[in-house]
Amino acid sequence: MEKCLLANPPLSEHAIVPGRLGLRLLLVSSNVAWHRAVHSAAWSLGGGNVDTCDARSAVCRLAGTGSDYSHLLVDRNDAQGLLVELANLTTEIAGPDTHMLLLDSGASWHPFLRVVPDATPQSITDALMRTLPPRDRPGMNLTELTAAMQSQMIETRYQPIIRIADRQPIGLEALARLNHPERGTLLPDFFVPQIEDAGLAAELTSAVSERAFADLAGPLLAGRGLRMSLNFPLDVLLRPAALDRLEEQRIAAGLTADQIAIELTESQPVQDIPALRRSLERLRGLGYGAAIDDVGPAVPRLAPLLELPFTSLKLDKDLVRQVEACPDIRRFLTETIIQAKRHGLTVVAEGVETVTIWDRMTSLGCDEIQGFLAARPLSVAAVPVWWDAWRLQNMI
Repeated sequence: MEKCLLANPPLSEHAIVPGRLGLRLLLVSSNVAWHRAVHSAAWSLGGGNVDTCDARSAVCRLAGTGSDYSHLLVDRNDAQGLLVELANLTTEIAGPDTHMLLLDSGASWHPFLRVVPDATPQSITDALMRTLPPRDRPGMNLTELTAAMQSQMIETRYQPIIRIADRQPIGLEALARLNHPERGTLLPDFFVPQIEDAGLAAELTSAVSERAFADLAGPLLAGRGLRMSLNFPLDVLLRPAALDRLEEQRIAAGLTADQIAIELTESQPVQDIPALRRSLERLRGLGYGAAIDDVGPAVPRLAPLLELPFTSLKLDKDLVRQVEACPDIRRFLTETIIQAKRHGLTVVAEGVETVTIWDRMTSLGCDEIQGFLAARPLSVAAVPVWWDAWRLQNMI
């Protein structure tokens, strides 16, 4: 199973020995001057050697859990069209805490990227030792959120879903991002609850699904046999108009309903089981898949939910991450998987970050996995890069 660890391919250089600053550097550049400057700066700071690779390999390394770099240094001239994708991977995800430095004499387009203008050891040293901006992003008020929705700041990222039996990618979960010109790219925790509280959940869901459908039908993803999973809050799923809009968007994109799965999010408890059944029966009648998302002990009334026409169940990622450490969690997951299988549901384990967790969830009977072991959330342009590398390493 070690071969599943995409982000840990053979390195082109000797691994760096962490220095007194804990530096682990990944350099993307073919320029001899930048190589000399980076190596010299790392050595002066007690860091030793530097890992080097091309931009496509850097995307794959940063997408998984196998390599934990303190800094990614990218020469704009060698970015292979993946500069934005590399920036997304280093600025959006809190861990590993990798910071990106842009090796270029021009200006940075991103509020959380530093530019190193000169290929000198001192410039590199100054950039590596400089205090970095905090990863936390302040929340947004209702006025700002409304303006963001109207200005089309909502973007999507896609986290791959892997079938355990043959280790093949079979789906993507669409995840929302808010790309603010001053605050940077915000993760869902910083804006989705406020949007739902403001009654804008349907608008957000529609914006994400429209973007996801366009990407699934577009040249980067078409023909790969992937399904797209979309998060629907309960109040949106219960609205006939929201399902009408979903159908309009799907048809306009030229997709079939069996390419789409709707995930019922956990943000609201289910009070009206008959109403939910009616919505699910309509979805299933149209050909969509339907998943119970983030299942854990806190999910009330799981038994009646399992009687509804869902097609899959997704286990809460925080529980999956603790499956090896906590017998009570392992017992809950075991019993939940058995119940789901009795109802004919596909079981997806989220939060799979190590080979050990993969093996455990496989032994418990899960069908699919999702998590950083396979990949972090990716922009649409990064998905084919990751896809090619993953499939090459997992040919069986």
